[in-house]
Amino acid sequence: MGFFEKFKKKDLIDNKVQKVFTSQFEYEGVPVCIDYNIDESKEHLSQDYAVLQNESIENIIRSRFIPWFKSEEFQDRDDDMIYEGLKIYDITYRYGLIEARYSPSNIEEKAGEFIFFFEPGNDYISDMMESVAMQIYVLNSKIVRVDGFEV
Repeated sequence: MGFFEKFKKKDLIDNKVQKVFTSQFEYEGVPVCIDYNIDESKEHLSQDYAVLQNESIENIIRSRFIPWFKSEEFQDRDDDMIYEGLKIYDITYRYGLIEARYSPSNIEEKAGEFIFFFEPGNDYISDMMESVAMQIYVLNSKIVRVDGFEV
């Protein structure tokens, strides 16, 4: 085996396909999947998902995500029509260490993170995005941060 072949083989070992666990929890027909720290995430998913349900996922999207999504550019757009146009295509959950900047106590802590991935579901928002994601951090049975990013 030559020098470069060793690196290729090592890369294949290091870049194994990560297993994904599909849970029984879903929102709008899309299951919540765990793609990181699977065993510990399974232990916390039920409790953290209940936090989302208690606040209402629809309410979180409408009150905490859509304002970010509209940005300054789309302030004239109707929130209801935006909500109707957000088509969820994937939901992931991870339980693990969060960075201090997302923690209310400003120290690194373990928390649950949900990521809802959206694509345009109607023409009204098709010019606003190709794909975006909403991150929700759950810590100590509370939603501590809702954020968004372009995919």
